[in-house]
Amino acid sequence: MQTAAAPKEQPLHAAGTFTRRIGSTTYRVGVHFSRTSKETVNDKIAKLVRMEAAGKAVANQ
Repeated sequence: MQTAAAPKEQPLHAAGTFTRRIGSTTYRVGVHFSRTSKETVNDKIAKLVRMEAAGKAVANQ
């Protein structure tokens, strides 16, 4: 029985940043969260999905 190999995770770099290679492009991603936000991550993702489904552009939220 063969199992699929899990994608190799890239190590974290500076606090909250990581790199990910997709095809021949390497992306460096920075992640940050507001400590005072009233929305959860799930709320934010749901809002992004609703906006995308409604065809509205999402601007830097």
